[in-house]
Amino acid sequence: MVDLKDVNDDSILVFEYFTASGVEDLSIVSEAVELIRSLASDLKDEDIYVLLAKQFENIFDDFDFDVKTIVIDSLEDWLEKEAYIFDKAMFIAAENDNNLYNLTKLLESKEVKIYGSDSYAVKLASDKYETFDYLANRIPQPMTYNILLNNKTYWKRAIQIFFDTINGDYGDGKNDNAVPIMQKPKDIPVLDNSDKDVVKENKLIAKPRFGVDCDDIKIIASKKDIDDLEEIYGEGSRFIVQPYIEGDVCSVCLISDGKEALPISLNKQIVEIHENGGEYLGGYVPYEHPLKEKIFMYAKKACEFVPGLKGFVGIDFIIEDDYIYLLEINSRFTTSYVGLQKIININIAKTIIDLIDKEISVEDIGEIKYSDKVSFCKDDNGKLNIKIGE
Repeated sequence: MVDLKDVNDDSILVFEYFTASGVEDLSIVSEAVELIRSLASDLKDEDIYVLLAKQFENIFDDFDFDVKTIVIDSLEDWLEKEAYIFDKAMFIAAENDNNLYNLTKLLESKEVKIYGSDSYAVKLASDKYETFDYLANRIPQPMTYNILLNNKTYWKRAIQIFFDTINGDYGDGKNDNAVPIMQKPKDIPVLDNSDKDVVKENKLIAKPRFGVDCDDIKIIASKKDIDDLEEIYGEGSRFIVQPYIEGDVCSVCLISDGKEALPISLNKQIVEIHENGGEYLGGYVPYEHPLKEKIFMYAKKACEFVPGLKGFVGIDFIIEDDYIYLLEINSRFTTSYVGLQKIININIAKTIIDLIDKEISVEDIGEIKYSDKVSFCKDDNGKLNIKIGE
């Protein structure tokens, strides 16, 4: 039994949301276990205390060093009562159900120093529309409309006009002349629905404003697909609609002290998109691409634009020919960290601590190098498999 009386000013509270909460879904847990194992490995020389649910208390048994673990029943209850004991914390959580934001706010309320983004940055980055709006005219992004699914609004007709416009069936086919999504209903013309089932060449994609990976996305290839959005999102929900871009999906991992960011890898993402949804299958790192330096430039700018965005940050992009579009910002450790941590020439977590503690600057880190290539893919059962080498 770990004695919390031994906690001192240098001790760091560490946890990963799913392994500390006891979630048992293999497709989630496999990834979560690898993330917390990677983080504990990076922090082996630090005085860390790791929170774990009972069923995960043995996940460090094969380590060649001891990890101090605290077995808990409820993560939120424990943090509410005990987090004040610690001055510092580093944790992993996703945006599902505002978990990342709520945990950040909770630790901030206990005056715990977080080696990650503050609650303002987390809230902004967790909201795909707010991210788009904040970075508009700063970083290239797909045109994004915010939709409120409400029986009192003309949301279906607004999406239909957007859809018809990009297919040249309304206006002159240019996004610049599309009817604004928030235009007053009385000004929106009634459109022809005779081609409701016709699959058009240019598609749209709908995504939840708050969500991770490919959860609850919908390709809109015909006007009939617009009706399906009611079943996916439900009355009163908000989602975004964008032009569907078929391109090369990738991400950038960065570390930041809150003011200056350093891209440390370009990662290939393997994503399967079909008309009824999508699935994130994995990826590999490093990914060499002719536009790598330009992607790094956009990622660095985006990270530095958002106040309070620091620690480990992942930014998703899609590349269509020579055009690069930012898709979303993840103000957290992403799956790429699991692979990157094994081949990079720096200790990522320790470097983040030193940056935020102002022990070093980004300029002190030096050239980033990799010892090999590593892939991380989920099998048919949802288990994350990691392979080093080509």
